[in-house]
Amino acid sequence: MGKLLINSIYYKGEQFIYDNDKLDKGINLLVGDNDNGKSTFTYLIVYGLGLNVTYFKSEGDEPINEIVKDNNNFVQIEIIIDNNTYMLKRNIGHNVITIYDRKNNTHISYSLIRNGYVYKKEEKTFSDWMLEKLGIDIIEITQHSNTHKVNFDDILRYMYYDQVTDNRKIVNEFGLKSTDFYKNSNIMKRSIFEVLMSGFNEEYYSVYYKLKELNKQLQEEKENRKSLEIVKENILKHTQIKNIDNIQEELLLNNSNVERLERIRDEVKKEGSFGIEVSERLRYLQKQVVILTHKIKNIEFDINIVQEDLLKSKRVGEDTKNEIDHIDKILFTSQYIDIISEDKCPFCLEKLDLKVGHCICGSDKHLDFSRFIYSDKEYMEIMKAKIKTLETINETIRDYQNEYQMLENKLENTKSELNDNIAQIKKISEDLTYNSNASAVDEITNKIIYYREKEPELRLLIEKIGEIKNSTRGLNRIEKEITKYKQILTHLEEQKENALQENVDKFEEIYSFYINDFYNNEDEKIEVKLDRNYMPIIGEYKHQSFNVPKRLFYYLTMLKMSLINETKINFPSILIIDTLKDEGIEIERLKKLFNYIEEFRDEDCQIIITSGYDEYTKDLESYLIDWLSDKNKLLKEYKNN
Repeated sequence: MGKLLINSIYYKGEQFIYDNDKLDKGINLLVGDNDNGKSTFTYLIVYGLGLNVTYFKSEGDEPINEIVKDNNNFVQIEIIIDNNTYMLKRNIGHNVITIYDRKNNTHISYSLIRNGYVYKKEEKTFSDWMLEKLGIDIIEITQHSNTHKVNFDDILRYMYYDQVTDNRKIVNEFGLKSTDFYKNSNIMKRSIFEVLMSGFNEEYYSVYYKLKELNKQLQEEKENRKSLEIVKENILKHTQIKNIDNIQEELLLNNSNVERLERIRDEVKKEGSFGIEVSERLRYLQKQVVILTHKIKNIEFDINIVQEDLLKSKRVGEDTKNEIDHIDKILFTSQYIDIISEDKCPFCLEKLDLKVGHCICGSDKHLDFSRFIYSDKEYMEIMKAKIKTLETINETIRDYQNEYQMLENKLENTKSELNDNIAQIKKISEDLTYNSNASAVDEITNKIIYYREKEPELRLLIEKIGEIKNSTRGLNRIEKEITKYKQILTHLEEQKENALQENVDKFEEIYSFYINDFYNNEDEKIEVKLDRNYMPIIGEYKHQSFNVPKRLFYYLTMLKMSLINETKINFPSILIIDTLKDEGIEIERLKKLFNYIEEFRDEDCQIIITSGYDEYTKDLESYLIDWLSDKNKLLKEYKNN
């Protein structure tokens, strides 16, 4: 299971900027009063991780104006997953994240949604990439006729303790629409919990995907056999063969008829006299030779044209792909490139002394610097257009390839037809004598042609019948394998369920300890149980303020379990907490909650938490990564010097 660590966060637009590279393992505390940007800090982090933040949309109910009204703005976070460092950059208002892999020095852009041109580029979403790096298997959940994949933004619901969600609900609902019944459903929440708490059973998933592949093979083989049956039926209709059990005898009889008729034709030829039909046939064949020769030249000419167009399309396609890769890099690195201004040299950055209306080189052709510079938004549009262009080019390449193959086949068939005609001319010329018995020879020849044409159909029929038998044997083999792997998977599922139950029992044990310790229940211990939706059942009434520790301990329990070596779960060992303070909870109890958070200060995990001045104490100073106030708000005005 991979661990996720956030190293830094950077926001920049034309008007505002924020930069913080003080984040590290253990506890990271940001303190500030209301309206200073505490929540915005966590919003920027989760937005950079792919979550939907309605406050960053102008059409939202409560937009953050500093961000919504800013231009060419983006958030960039540096993360570490299993000692590998990645930089994630997301432009505000876009569903694309560009990833810079420091180790491999590569840039690539992934879409957050499974459609659009950017997704088609890699056939993988940002979520797929993130879960793959974290070692969390992509699970599909089926409810009624709908299928949904558990994405990284779903996992993030158990990693981000937000202020928006009602504490009684425990599980984060941040960024979800009320109309999204599926994401808000209990089955979805249960599934996410089980994914996180089940751990990764390599053998289970190996068998699971083997079974999935076998089912795919089964469907493909069924389609293959269906196609073979259709071919067989069409041949039977054409040849009018009713008894396919004697198909080999039918072939032998057909070949015997050919041999018999050829002997008869040879006898007729020996009579030494042919009719006028043979001469007409010879003239016809000679005329066809001329026509076919011209046809071959025309086809070869067309092939050369198509081949040239195909090579041009491939070159254009390769250039376009390189441009897309270049834009991927630009989308990430654009913030490091200073915008060219007309009073500074774009190369040495010294002040320019330009003559009016002249270029840097001294030419009287004035250089318009602005035409070389694009905003991130414009680069994104350019990339989308390039990807669409690449898709069109690839379709064009496929069309040219198909046309090239069709012309090659046509050329081969035409040459074969030409060779056949030349062979016939040669044969007729060798055998031609005086006009006699030509009609009889033609009649016998037509019958020979009929049987010769029937022979490949019979052979094809025999071949297809053999393939159908092989396909049937293949289906039987696959079905037996599916039965075998289903039995294995059932056994492994039982093991997996037992492991999950053990983890649930451990969860209840740790969670119960937190609750009893917080309320000093020494005499009457509270034994917390999880219901079928994995929500805690306390068993007695608690006041409204109890919902804060009740929810926090749920998140802390999952984090603590991820640090126990004997307990293998899929939790990435990180929590992002947006202010624990809530109406009804006393400040002293709120301060007490920090004692449980401090338990993780030296652990191999990360807690990023924001708080107000009231709950902050001097002994938390060592965890400070930023201090916000009315004079030092999160987003600072950006001055481009």
